[in-house]
Amino acid sequence: MPMLVEDENDKAVWESDAICRHILDRYAGSPGPTFWPSSASARTASEVLCRLHDAYIGPIQGCLYKPMPPFGRFGTRSEAIRELIAQLGVAESLADPEGPFLTGPDISLADATLFPTMVFITHMLPKFDETIVAKAGSADSAPRDAAAGALGPRLLAWWAHMTSADPEAMRIKSEIVGGLEAWEARDRWAPLLGAGTRDEAERTLFDKIIAREIPSEMVYEDDVCLAFRDINPVAPTHILIIPKEREGLAGLGAATAEHAATLGHMMVAAATVAKQEGLEDFRLVTNNGASACQSVFHLHLHLLGGRDFTWPPG
Repeated sequence: MPMLVEDENDKAVWESDAICRHILDRYAGSPGPTFWPSSASARTASEVLCRLHDAYIGPIQGCLYKPMPPFGRFGTRSEAIRELIAQLGVAESLADPEGPFLTGPDISLADATLFPTMVFITHMLPKFDETIVAKAGSADSAPRDAAAGALGPRLLAWWAHMTSADPEAMRIKSEIVGGLEAWEARDRWAPLLGAGTRDEAERTLFDKIIAREIPSEMVYEDDVCLAFRDINPVAPTHILIIPKEREGLAGLGAATAEHAATLGHMMVAAATVAKQEGLEDFRLVTNNGASACQSVFHLHLHLLGGRDFTWPPG
């Protein structure tokens, strides 16, 4: 968290927005830009863009570099990156079409607020494969990175101006990129799912079911998982529960802290399906590896019920 301490009274001012406003007030009337646009509409746009950044972009930008969730209110990296791109779309709609700054001809607090974060985004988002933000089950296409299309024409024009015509912005970018290059040298992104670590295994039967390329008797679906009846049941009720985005989860043995939200969600979904099927007693099984009788290498839970079971299982 950034903090400003002034020598004359040692009073601390913390949080970027409060620091910026304190400095603008303290040095009002001094030479240089005021960061206060000349029109009321531009001033309002600046305030809205600052709120957009502080409430919706800043809290989740950690999805681009933090080693594990949570990322703001999101439990998975892919969810957070999708939301980040969606909020960039909101910023695009708020940006002035004529520029060169976000709210028009005058530089504003919105420019000072969004620019450092945009340095992070433009440097980091291209490290992620587009599949991390693609719709689950979508067909393969020409490889692109997650940044493809993330910035609209207004933000791109603003970015070009800030990084080629504004000396202070260019200096700030250089300072930030220097720190990011140090992260690069330490392989910061090597373990991050979707960046240095990618699910490059071939599509399975389950991917085709998710994409509706082959039929299944589906009994449950939400944003995270899908449940359908096994075509070779070993119990009167035999349902498979799978994550709609595999994200490296060929089996439970591949799970990391990145997958905690998905795994927890699947357990809750299993309980929901069991109730839906009228099961009070049931068994939940997952096989990991060929010697454990796993045949489809996309994590799945077997929900079994409707008969008595023995222990230990065979």
